[in-house]
Amino acid sequence: MWIGLFVILLATQSSGFKYKFIPDNYYIFDGCPNQRENVLNISAMFDSSNLSLASNDDIISVSGSVTYIWNIQRGDRILVSYQLYKFDRIAWVQTVFGMTVPNICPIMYDESQYWYKIWLQHVVNKKDVKDECFYPSTKMIFEPFDIDIFLDFTGLPLNGLHKIVINLKAFDHRNVRRETSICMEIRGEFERV
Repeated sequence: MWIGLFVILLATQSSGFKYKFIPDNYYIFDGCPNQRENVLNISAMFDSSNLSLASNDDIISVSGSVTYIWNIQRGDRILVSYQLYKFDRIAWVQTVFGMTVPNICPIMYDESQYWYKIWLQHVVNKKDVKDECFYPSTKMIFEPFDIDIFLDFTGLPLNGLHKIVINLKAFDHRNVRRETSICMEIRGEFERV
């Protein structure tokens, strides 16, 4: 009986829900706690001194530019992984939602990707930087925009505090991993729309 009830519940939820993710901090990105010293945070990835972030209720407005400073080399392959965690009573619990992109550079400006729809579509100098990935001295200039993170999930509904952990690892032309990597997280709540 319980299996039948679960199958019915899952079938009714399989069409998916649309959610808005509302970051709980208007700086958006936090560092990852309890990491080795060669795992750096967002401030080691880019200089954001020319980036303006402003919060008004649940809306975060962005304008300005960032310049990448991560100590990697042009031509490096950048592996990016995303994992969603849910805060459950006293600890963060990994969910089934995650993905790994073995080399983000060739698809960074692919208009069908989540990161493009949320962030990179607002880069005004795309033609100048689209082949530069996250390489040092690359400067991305943003038109003013409001961050709206809308995601579609199939399965059981999301509720409560969540975090998205993003890891970036660089590999040289011999596929040897660079000494440093980047880890950042975005905490917030999902609101069903």
